[in-house]
Amino acid sequence: MNRLSALLLPLILASGPALAQDTAGSCGDQTEVKAGDTLSAIADRCDVSEFTILRANPSVRGSDDLRVGSTVQLTTTSDGTIDRLGSLAEQAGSELGQAAQGVGSAIGSSVSGFLDRNPQLDQRVRDIGQKIGLTDGQEPADVSLEPQGGAPGSTVTVSATGLPKDTPVEIVGGGRRSAYTVLDEARTTPDGTLQAAVEIPRDVGDQSAYRISVRGKDDAWKAVAPLFTIRR
Repeated sequence: MNRLSALLLPLILASGPALAQDTAGSCGDQTEVKAGDTLSAIADRCDVSEFTILRANPSVRGSDDLRVGSTVQLTTTSDGTIDRLGSLAEQAGSELGQAAQGVGSAIGSSVSGFLDRNPQLDQRVRDIGQKIGLTDGQEPADVSLEPQGGAPGSTVTVSATGLPKDTPVEIVGGGRRSAYTVLDEARTTPDGTLQAAVEIPRDVGDQSAYRISVRGKDDAWKAVAPLFTIRR
């Protein structure tokens, strides 16, 4: 075990009792996401911590990853978790240690040269890039709206480029940093583009802006458009 792994493992193992001791809050083991929900709103409603929600739902990285109508887990268990985390720490420590050996010689040289000397990292970068459509000469994902503002109930044309090619996607919308609703389902073209018309919900509360994004159905990636300004 290398030095970095030795530093990480005690921290992970220290969380073991906490994983085993999680108990259900006032909502039980899980709850349904409601329109306008945020992590803090669910935490308050169900008497659990935001950290517990994030830990129990790995695909949720923030409030805008909450899907209206879906369920989120509110408790975690330790069955196998410590072993998996320990393995991840060991792997991460090993890879970071190997990468660090090449950092000194990489300074002043090109990024591509550094990746050439670290093929494992190079492949990981490529794998991530392929998931979000950023490799193979493709431009970074870009999503635009036309018009960029309007009243609730307005029809908006969503245009996107640089997305994964020929892939089923969801066009979703919601308030800033709150749960989203699926507005439409579509499929990208063989070139990784998309154009679709969606309607801004009429019930957006008192929000002054609405967030639209295109997401992979497996939630592995998302491309976010500029905020749509709500005008009343």
